[in-house]
Amino acid sequence: MKALQINSEVNLTSGMVIPSGAVVILAEGYADIKNQKDGLIPSQIATFVYANKSAFESGKLSINDIADFNTTISGNLTLENYETLPCETLLLTTLTDALSLIYGAENIVEINVTPV
Repeated sequence: MKALQINSEVNLTSGMVIPSGAVVILAEGYADIKNQKDGLIPSQIATFVYANKSAFESGKLSINDIADFNTTISGNLTLENYETLPCETLLLTTLTDALSLIYGAENIVEINVTPV
């Protein structure tokens, strides 16, 4: 399964920092198709954030107190992407775009992870 790795520090609301390597896992995606307008579909993507790849793969709990971004990301999907891209690709692309605004595109890397 694919996930995103953030190769930059991630700030927590507690004032602590996750060092480079935090992993963002897709939990679910929602597209509000009936409210599509001008080729854009309102959407939300829920995620889980882990300190690193091995924390996810070993079954540790996700981290909920992220200060840099909300773990449920709202935005718009393009109608064209919605109709042509596989679901996982569509969600990862949208999530990559959102995280790139915060950490820079060069710090967001798609990786493969193995669920527990």
